[in-house]
Order: sequence, then C-alpha cells, then structure tokens
Amino acid sequence: MKATYQWALGVAAVSVLAMGCGGDDDEGAEKKQIERVEVADSDFKPTELEATIDDLVEALTETEADSFEMTVVTKPFGGYWEPVKVGANRAMAELELTGQVEAPTDEDDPDVTTEAQIEIVKNRREEGYGGLGIAPMRESLAEEMDAFVAAGAPVVTIDSDLPESDRHLYIGTNNGEAGRSAGETLLNLLTEDSGTVIILGYPDEDWPDGYARSMGASEVLEAAGYDVIVHRVGWSEDEVATDMEVLPGMVESADPPVVGMLGMFSNAYRCAEIVEGLGYEPGEVKIAAFDFEPDTLSYMESGYIQATHVQRQYYMGYLVPYAIYSIRVLGLDATVDLLQDQMIDDERLDTGVDVVEADQVDEYNDFLDTLGIGG
Repeated sequence: MKATYQWALGVAAVSVLAMGCGGDDDEGAEKKQIERVEVADSDFKPTELEATIDDLVEALTETEADSFEMTVVTKPFGGYWEPVKVGANRAMAELELTGQVEAPTDEDDPDVTTEAQIEIVKNRREEGYGGLGIAPMRESLAEEMDAFVAAGAPVVTIDSDLPESDRHLYIGTNNGEAGRSAGETLLNLLTEDSGTVIILGYPDEDWPDGYARSMGASEVLEAAGYDVIVHRVGWSEDEVATDMEVLPGMVESADPPVVGMLGMFSNAYRCAEIVEGLGYEPGEVKIAAFDFEPDTLSYMESGYIQATHVQRQYYMGYLVPYAIYSIRVLGLDATVDLLQDQMIDDERLDTGVDVVEADQVDEYNDFLDTLGIGG
C-alpha cells in the first residue's frame, strides 16, 4: 500500500546567509542574530530550562550565521502534537531558517504511518535538507535516520527515541523521573498510611517509555508501603471495553481496599470514570493523572481528579531546531555542554513535566496562552 502524508508549512523565514567564507576568526563574517519570543513570567515558567536556552542562544550569536533547510517530522497531527508544532515553528522563525513541521495523515494503521514517515525522511534527505527532527513510530525508521546522519546532517528525536540509531540527541520527557514525580504527587494526596493503589500504566518492557514511567511510579508507592497493581491500559476500542469491564471488579475486590489510582497516559481520566461509575464520591479515592486532556480537566473540575502531570511538548518542539542548528555550528560536544543542566546523560535531554493541581487549572491555561498553545 502506498503511504500518504501531508506536510504543514511551518513559520518559514528566508534564511540569513553567512557573509564571506572565512572561519570563526573572520572578522568580516556576519554573526548569527537571534531574537527570542519572550515567555511571560508564571509560576509554571520553567526557569532553569529557559536559562539553559538563553545560554545556548548566547553561544550561537557568537558564531558565523549558517543557512540550511530542516524538517521536523511528528506522528499524526492531533492535540498532543500541536504544541510541538508551535514550538518548532517558532524556533525556526527565530533562527531564520527555512523548514516545516510535517506528519503522516493515517492515525489508525501504525504500519502505514511508519511507512509514511520513512518516505518523508527519505525525500527530505534526497532534497538535501541539513537537519532532521523526528518522533519515530517504529525501529524501522532507524535506517533512513542513519542515512540522514551519514549525509552530514544532525538528527534529533522528539518524545520517542531510537537509541540504537545514529541520532545525535533525544529531546523529551525522562519517563522514569516523570513516573516518580507522579508517584510522589499521589503519595502526597493519600490520607491513609496503607492500602491498594491501581496504576493504569504499562507493565511490559516492549514499550520502554511507558514501562519506565509506570515502574517509576510503582517504585515510589511500594517504597511507601502501599500495595500496587499496574494494569496495562490501552487506547483501542477493544482495550477500552476490556478496561471498563475489568477495572470495576479490580477496584471492588482489592484487599486491602483501593485508596488511590494513578493514570500514566492521556487516557488517565479512565480512573475517574471507573470510580464515578462505582458510586464513589469525588475525592473518596485519590486520583492523579497525566496530560491535559479535556476529559481529565472535566474530572478535575468535578473533584474526581486532584492533580495531573503535563509534558512540555512546546519545549520539545522549540528545542529541536536550536539543537540541530547548534550541532551544525558548534558541534555535538559543545552543544551537550551548553545543555548540560537538562541532560539525563550525554545523549538525552529531559524537558520535564508540570504538576498541575485542580485549583491551578485556570492559571496553567493562562500560561499555555502565553506560549501560544492555549485552548
């Protein structure tokens, strides 16, 4: 089957061409000019991450201006990927680079989506693009990503990683740390010293990100003395139907009784659906969630969900063009040094998560508005 895909034009400014062809000590060469869009002050503004970006920008303004085309390839566009798109477009505009954010259109067949991503990457490499950011669907993307690297272009993965590929950096959530943060959040909500906690997560290692996040939370809660059940949650119609059939009985039969639930992914509101359906009052079972889905916000308003954890997709997208540009003009080692405060190791950068309590939803929405990703 021939894969189909669309590409959404980013904020594509005409590139600034370097004046002259000398090295860094060529006094006649034009230095890179960068004017960042200022992020308004907020309790949710990631000040350490912003300071790191400022340091990177300052270093780039000491280099000779470079000009090239880049592309950022996401998974099919939707709610989760919109902040990534806004952030990447903004960074490309600030760097005065030509490029776009693009994605496959098929959301239902992972095989078709993967083939579409491969086709996009292959086409951009053959067109001579000088940088690639990608959220790879599957390991089969590695071959084309490696070909991009072999052509001399930086490759940065977003949100999902292929560490066995030749990619230069990963930018996204440190899922183990995010899971531990979620575990601590729920722990602070619990009023009982013991009991059962049900985690809607992913207990199998075949999805490393989901597994790391789920195990991080489980370890925190088990260490605090709670009995933890990690239930493998899914998104398909069959998996949703199974959850709605199995989870009520799991909650009712738990011994010791369930005192808390933790949803690790965008479908975390399923925790609230279950306890509401069983007749529990809001807050009787403490619930913490992940992501900022409309259903999750509705249950936060009604009191069934007390807090959620929001990944910083805007900053994932925003950092990718800057990292690619920096690798080209400063080199990988210098780029990693400048990003060191946010690095998990020499290859992975953690953009972190925001912990939003139920009474902070309006304030957090205001912050998202300042980033241009509200609503």
